[in-house]
Amino acid sequence: MTSKMSRVAGASACTLIALATVGAACTREGAAQPAATPTSTAVIADDSAALARLLSAVRGVDPLLCELATRSVDMHASWSHWGPLGDNPLEVDSAATVLLAWIQRDHSDPNVVPRLRAAMGDPDACVRRVAGSFLGRIDHPSATTALLAALDDARAETRSVAALGLGLSEKPAAIAPLVKRLKDESAAVRRASAWALGSLEAQAALLPLIESLERDPDARVRQAAAWALGELHGG
Repeated sequence: MTSKMSRVAGASACTLIALATVGAACTREGAAQPAATPTSTAVIADDSAALARLLSAVRGVDPLLCELATRSVDMHASWSHWGPLGDNPLEVDSAATVLLAWIQRDHSDPNVVPRLRAAMGDPDACVRRVAGSFLGRIDHPSATTALLAALDDARAETRSVAALGLGLSEKPAAIAPLVKRLKDESAAVRRASAWALGSLEAQAALLPLIESLERDPDARVRQAAAWALGELHGG
């Protein structure tokens, strides 16, 4: 599964600079900072502080920047595979670069789970999206428990991002609850659940996904089911 998440296309330098605007307030044009400063290092003094800064940075952003941010959190941002981001001559803001590097690390701190769980119910769509995906990358039982609980939340917006997080979690325990959500009243939740089952390469979901492909009234859900079935066949 991890190797599959690493198979991504190369990202351009301008994409790196664009996402840096999400990670922090960038310096004005022509005022680039050094690659390593005490201020940038302090951004990741601990996981809780870095997470708070990330969620604050994505609140209210333009949808394009939100998409770039979530691709980084989902580990679909291929510049992370270039190696360390320090001393990059294209760097616009050193604090943003440090935060991006932190995002790409492995995470297992249970202390950030309550904040992420709460953020999945935030009024801001990008905060919810980033929180759900980030929670899926926390390698701790409490993170999986939080995502499974959120999958039964009364709000469709929360159920949707919880499904996405479970798709990133690589946890077999998520498969049966996600199959159940293929029948959710919300098309967004059904779509996210179909994607998650494909991401998990859940062979047990083969027949439910075929049913979604054949019978779901929403075209985007059918599209996600088709993609998921392709992952099951190719996985």
